[in-house]
Amino acid sequence: MDQETWKLVLEYLAVKEDLRSSKAEIALLEKKLRDWVSEDPDHEEQLEEVLLLWQDTAQLPDDGLWKESFAGIKEQINQAPARKFKILKWWPAATAAAIIGALIFFIAGDNKPLTVNQNQVVWTTKTAAPGKIINVLLPDSSEIWLNSGSSISFPQNLQHASIRTVKLNGEAFFKVKRDPAHPFIVKSQHIQTRVLGTSFNIRAWKGSRPEVTVLTGKVAVSRDSAGVQSSAVHLLPDQKAVYDVRLARLLREDVDDARTSVDWRTGKMNFESTPMEEVFQRISRKYAVKIITDESFKNCELTAKFDNVALSEVMKTIGLTFDIHYTINKQTIYIKGGKCN
Repeated sequence: MDQETWKLVLEYLAVKEDLRSSKAEIALLEKKLRDWVSEDPDHEEQLEEVLLLWQDTAQLPDDGLWKESFAGIKEQINQAPARKFKILKWWPAATAAAIIGALIFFIAGDNKPLTVNQNQVVWTTKTAAPGKIINVLLPDSSEIWLNSGSSISFPQNLQHASIRTVKLNGEAFFKVKRDPAHPFIVKSQHIQTRVLGTSFNIRAWKGSRPEVTVLTGKVAVSRDSAGVQSSAVHLLPDQKAVYDVRLARLLREDVDDARTSVDWRTGKMNFESTPMEEVFQRISRKYAVKIITDESFKNCELTAKFDNVALSEVMKTIGLTFDIHYTINKQTIYIKGGKCN
């Protein structure tokens, strides 16, 4: 990315964060960025990475091209320090200082996260109760389906944010509105998923291996631990990324049909060598019940498919598979005995 484009991006970010900026001013800069993106397919990814540097969890990539891009700006600042605010003279002093500081910060090669002063953000949280699946329309027109027991948090000014960031607990299917100038980021258990416009499923239950499955488009998944990002794993349709918590590694896998990852939207449950502890958790969320067992089932796994059937049908299958005895009392299931086949 050349020096002039850097200036354009920084100008755009400063204007976006200045409450005094007019809509016309913002629209003009957005048009310039979109025109630049349309010139070359690689520009879209470059712009996305630049915008990520603005985020408080971003880090400077090891890519040497970034240092070359900043070299011209660094030289200009060193040779003409009196002019460095002239270009940005109409920006708020705090914003201009933050931008110049960020430039010097990254030129120096410091690997600490970049922190930017931002206006107070008000977050909204939507939760799907046990036994319920809800649809959430975000302020930017992106659409989300929340699985039972899941929640999504997003800033009320999401449609005006330079980077559209949401936080997920549980499982959700996303259809993100495409906007190259405003990347979309999902933060969930241990991982961060970055997209421009696509559809994908994230499963990130506490205590389980997080995974991201792509149905359409392309996403980048990185490990996110205390604000430190790892190298991203890029996914295409019918691929998924699984985070191995023990090894702290992201693994990319091919899947036969990514659409099966969202069967839960129609009430289906698919288990493929799934540990019984996870099976009971999914049953509890879907049917809003509590399951009490006298066996741990630690070494038991279930392979079965249920097409939105009644709870009694599910328990009948499990009972025959593992030779268990169970009783259902209102919203509680009591399980006795059982052995792995």
